[in-house]
Amino acid sequence: MELRQLRYFIAVAEELNFTRAAERCHIAQPPLSQQIMKLEAELGVTLFDRSNRRVSLTPEGQTFLCVARGTLDTLEYGVEQMRLMARGVVGRLRVGFLNSGIQTDFPKAITAFRRSHPGIMLDIREMESADQAQALRRGELDVGLAHHCQADASFLDMRTFMVDRYLLAVHEDHPLAARSSFDWPDIDGEPFIMFSRLSYPEAYDRALAVYRGHGVMPRIVQDAGTHQTKLALIAAGMGIGFVPERMGAILPGCVRMLPPSADDDDTRAALMLVWRKGSVSAPLQCFLDTMAGFCRESAGSVAG
Repeated sequence: MELRQLRYFIAVAEELNFTRAAERCHIAQPPLSQQIMKLEAELGVTLFDRSNRRVSLTPEGQTFLCVARGTLDTLEYGVEQMRLMARGVVGRLRVGFLNSGIQTDFPKAITAFRRSHPGIMLDIREMESADQAQALRRGELDVGLAHHCQADASFLDMRTFMVDRYLLAVHEDHPLAARSSFDWPDIDGEPFIMFSRLSYPEAYDRALAVYRGHGVMPRIVQDAGTHQTKLALIAAGMGIGFVPERMGAILPGCVRMLPPSADDDDTRAALMLVWRKGSVSAPLQCFLDTMAGFCRESAGSVAG
């Protein structure tokens, strides 16, 4: 069965006249009649009653007319959807993001994208950086907002979304709370709240290397899974810890954030837009184009 046979059948069914149907389909009448007879033979039914020089649909023909129209409508819709997808008008994107990405311009960028591309459905997933990288590798994610330490992989392309300073968060009762900045020797031996090495091995090792580079030996008293949890524990007086400056948007009232007295790249880290290398779909390209308007890149090296 061919699509042209369905179109010929619909024309005859609507015209109830082989001559007019042939003119409508821009073919001669004999080939049209042959195709209809071939279609009937394939289906094993008679579609038209041709008696008394009149053409009418048989009951089977009336049923098949609904089938033929539905088939062509579905095909035409599918073809149009593919064309729209190729232009980035419709589609689906699976987007991963870090929990702390909520405190960046990322939500605003998502809102802007949804307004400009309402036909592209977003599947937003909160995921840790390492999980995003693995999901991208497996083809289970299209793009993510991840920490830079997980973005440097051979199978990923990336772009800096933002660079943020890490500040020391202390309870308001801590002696450092009255200061406008801290010196590294001030925090040597202090009780620290950090991400666990089991969950964040790269971030943990990088942070310890920074501390040791400044002659600091932290006394780790508590693990935290997110920056929000870290701030909550600091607010409870459990210890001190470093959090990105963006977390100031949700800082508990009893917590203070202090920069180092001598600012350097050791206290800066980047959030990256990451996606799998290779062919970039039209929806993904539209997403990256929108995100570009919200990227705030910084010159110089970045360390975690």
